[in-house]
Amino acid sequence: MRGAHRVSRGWDVAVVGAGPAGSATALLLARAGARVLLLDRARFPREKPCSEYLSPESTRVLERLGQDVLAAVAAASPARLTGMKVVAPSGRSVVGRFETFSFALPRTRFDTILRAAAEAAGAEVREGVKVEELVYDGGAVGGVIARDAGRGTRDAYRARVVVGADGLRSVVARRLGMVHTAGPRRIAFTAHVADVPGVHDLGEMHVGRPGYVGLGPIGDGVTTVALVVPVAEAERGSRFFAELDRFPAVAGRFDPRRVVRRVLATGPFARWSRRPVASSGGGGALLVGDAADFFDPFTGQGIYSALRGAELAAAAILNTLATGASLGQYARARRLEFTGKWLLERLIGIAVGWPALVERVVGRMLRRPELADLLVRATGNCIPARAALTPRVLAGLVL
Repeated sequence: MRGAHRVSRGWDVAVVGAGPAGSATALLLARAGARVLLLDRARFPREKPCSEYLSPESTRVLERLGQDVLAAVAAASPARLTGMKVVAPSGRSVVGRFETFSFALPRTRFDTILRAAAEAAGAEVREGVKVEELVYDGGAVGGVIARDAGRGTRDAYRARVVVGADGLRSVVARRLGMVHTAGPRRIAFTAHVADVPGVHDLGEMHVGRPGYVGLGPIGDGVTTVALVVPVAEAERGSRFFAELDRFPAVAGRFDPRRVVRRVLATGPFARWSRRPVASSGGGGALLVGDAADFFDPFTGQGIYSALRGAELAAAAILNTLATGASLGQYARARRLEFTGKWLLERLIGIAVGWPALVERVVGRMLRRPELADLLVRATGNCIPARAALTPRVLAGLVL
């Protein structure tokens, strides 16, 4: 620990990061009676570069978080997506349909809804507080040290469990020494643009040479658009709208004068934790959401994995608080829940960097539309990922 700090009273759980993963975890823990402190360096509402798409299965998780949460999201989300269009570098496209629909809304609205729900459930929320270090007791994680810029203080917050839900550049994950990176490494540039022609009830993914563009409605006549490129070509982000015109089915659709939110950047992607838990006795630390692993935006898995991961984290933490059981149960639960999704996401992430393969897959799906529906439903968590990972399906997509 570096520098002088004050020691705050103890908590059952300190959650670092009030995005979807952190707020959902805090909500579930507080509702169950745990003393929860939720910290975030930002002040809400705050902008967040994201595809802003909630896969259809996310609706079930929101319902489990509370009918009031689901109702608030539905009221704040005039956009409904019924499927996804995949466009090959040549401009050929295929549409896959969900069995139902998905919500799409700005993160300023979505994150604020979840943060407010966590506070209403009993979590103490402190914004503008930047976590800098972990507190250790006898070699085990026992809290965090954070700086409050508004008050000019540096405080130690004691807790039996620390949850790292602080995103792609997680301080908690770095302090635990858990960060691992591997290719393909990409960076995304996102913006909101009004009055984009041809945007209705579909998300769109346009693959180029190299990189891709994702876009979709988020309500009120606004489209969220993301340009995703290899890290080595990050300078393309400075030519955002010129780069969009390099994609045949995107060219000419975006008017820079209709930007309603400036271009934001996030990445590099392709990082995950070596393990999601640092457990000792009846406490320790765990990671959830992007702090644990980051899904490539092409599959749109990020928000669902954050919400579902929060459910798994809360269940494990409550068991640990009640019985002293190891938090290792969370790692096992994540493997069971996400292994198929991780594999499907990695395969798609590699394929997107191989334009000739995308052309081939789109051609196969045009001849067999049921494969397009199956793949879109698997990435939308409507059906298990393993349904798209059978030899028969994989052969049908490429042979």
